[in-house]
Amino acid sequence: MSRVGARVIVCAALVVAVGGCHHPVFGLTTSNDNDATALASALSRRQLPESPMPLGATHQPRAYVAVQGGARAIVAFELAAGKPAWRVDADVQSRIAVGGDFIVELEGKQLVARDQARGAVRWKLAGAGTLIGTAADRDRAYAVWHDGSHYEIAAYDGASGGKLWAADAEGALGAPAAQGGLVYVPFFAQWLSILDGKTGAPLARLRGIDEQISMLHTTSQAAYFGSKQGVFRLDARSASGTRAGGTYAQLKIPPQLDRTSYGVDSYDPVQLAYTAADRARVLLRSEATDAAGPMRLAGDGYAIHYFRYVFGFGAGGELRWAYSHPRVELVSTEHTGYVIVGVAANGDVVALEPQTGAVRFRGSLGTGADHVLGATFDADGWSPSSQSEPIETVAALVGITRDHDARFDRVKELAVQALAKLPGAEVTKELLGVLADPRAPQKLKDTVVELLVARKDPSSLPVLTAQLAVHTDYLLRTEPDALGPVAKAIAGLAGAPLDPKQVADALVALQSHLDAPATATPDLVLVIAAMSAIGGGAERSALGSHLLLYHADDDLGNDPSWGPAIVRALDKHGGPGEHELLRYVAEDPRTQPALAAAIRDGLPAR
Repeated sequence: MSRVGARVIVCAALVVAVGGCHHPVFGLTTSNDNDATALASALSRRQLPESPMPLGATHQPRAYVAVQGGARAIVAFELAAGKPAWRVDADVQSRIAVGGDFIVELEGKQLVARDQARGAVRWKLAGAGTLIGTAADRDRAYAVWHDGSHYEIAAYDGASGGKLWAADAEGALGAPAAQGGLVYVPFFAQWLSILDGKTGAPLARLRGIDEQISMLHTTSQAAYFGSKQGVFRLDARSASGTRAGGTYAQLKIPPQLDRTSYGVDSYDPVQLAYTAADRARVLLRSEATDAAGPMRLAGDGYAIHYFRYVFGFGAGGELRWAYSHPRVELVSTEHTGYVIVGVAANGDVVALEPQTGAVRFRGSLGTGADHVLGATFDADGWSPSSQSEPIETVAALVGITRDHDARFDRVKELAVQALAKLPGAEVTKELLGVLADPRAPQKLKDTVVELLVARKDPSSLPVLTAQLAVHTDYLLRTEPDALGPVAKAIAGLAGAPLDPKQVADALVALQSHLDAPATATPDLVLVIAAMSAIGGGAERSALGSHLLLYHADDDLGNDPSWGPAIVRALDKHGGPGEHELLRYVAEDPRTQPALAAAIRDGLPAR
């Protein structure tokens, strides 16, 4: 049949379905964009379950996983049972779409449907060009094709593969999504068309007024669309076409997780298959509401899967928890409403509690040496019955900071920032461990120094003092670890409620470096500042002796930083004795000129 003839048949079907064929299904101009009545009518047609549940006929939660060993294969993994249901060889070249009792994907250059019971081939058909994307619902499979000159969406019977309808587009179509008898198709990155899955009849069309439409995602009870900027929940308010008028969320994504997206880019041909983009995703659920206002997040929070890591955030962007997967990356994840389930590159399966990060399930595909390419989850509403393993957020954050994979240097910055917000000496110890790690990037160390200074955690003082126990010893070949940063961190505790005994111990440790000839001048300046910051006057004797010892030294006496530092420190808590000492040193002919000038500048009125 010619293309013209096919379009006549489609048009005739639309005459019956919607009373006319005055507008093309995907036209660049139309009069029914953002029609609130049409949208409400379309959404009322959705056949959605009363509670979240998998789409498959058995309604048992599954993951359909594409793997590659010697050849590519599909593994159907029963999540509730924790074991594979079957495995079949299949040259999978696209994402797997899940229907009622079948799955569909591109294998080689053919669209192939397999039954869910055993993975047996149900039907195959030759592609109508380059596949852009697939979707499926209970009864049908849908595919968007591009033959080089035009785009087409076609519907196929899930049982036989027979073509049910097709519609051409005047511009680019993105990968479709299906839900409850409706098909959602992005068009030209500006529109979202809603079609009747049975007939292909256009039911409503949304035009993005202040944001592109390039992302689609459905659950058993909700549909989401949006772009790299944010995400809308599809509901009656979507007819506004605007962020302000719709149920919209633009979540706070830390700059260290800048590769994160809200979902698959429907127009990106690379993302037809599972890619690295699946490893940097926002994971959320929202609550249905008729009230105006921004999207209401379920659990008042969201998560971000970022390669090996999953971070849980509150609605305001504050970090709640962190999970670090051992050794390998999570390649695909999904929010089921009750857990975040993920499959790792080595076949590990894990499920996390969205509010706390607690591990609710651990399993394995049992695929040996296979490498996981990606997975599609049909697991809406799945809540594992196994007991939770409480998440150790500090341990997870520490693990991230100690990861030597250079790809995640910026993620380590996020981890140390989160660590520094937690109280306790153990956290300080872990931050100091970053400074002592020769393989840690310098930028990360600089960040840790800033955070240590800003923490002002009194419980940190003994840990910082212990860090000062190591000195330069040429025979033992030892050097102090991060003397300058530790001194800066101690100085940052000025004004905090400190234990007098711990302060005395810290002053002794600092003085040991003050008196050590091997202490470099920049570190010496920081040691002086630290003693002055916490000493409360107890440091005056040691600092006075230090001044008398080195006031004639050619190097220190003429150093532009050391002189002002020692003068400020002695003047801060000094009394008549310290001021007399400073005058004496300034008038001593052996005093270096730069130091004498610093004293005169520091004591102008005395």
